[in-house]
Amino acid sequence: MDIRTEIVTRVDKLPPEMQEQVLRFIASLTALPPRGESGTALRQFSGCLDADSAQQMMQAIEEECERVDAGAW
Repeated sequence: MDIRTEIVTRVDKLPPEMQEQVLRFIASLTALPPRGESGTALRQFSGCLDADSAQQMMQAIEEECERVDAGAW
């Protein structure tokens, strides 16, 4: 049995909700990767923060962004 036939056979045996999961997974595999900016394009921003502003930003990230609120889920 070839791979395509095996996949179809197995997916056909799944309930509709799981078939939808398989479809979303396949779509994620074939989606184009997000495109970002090159380092060269971002170099213009290097050094634009003064030391105090950079320190405040790092402190805010440490205090606010690395917490997990288990009750929020």
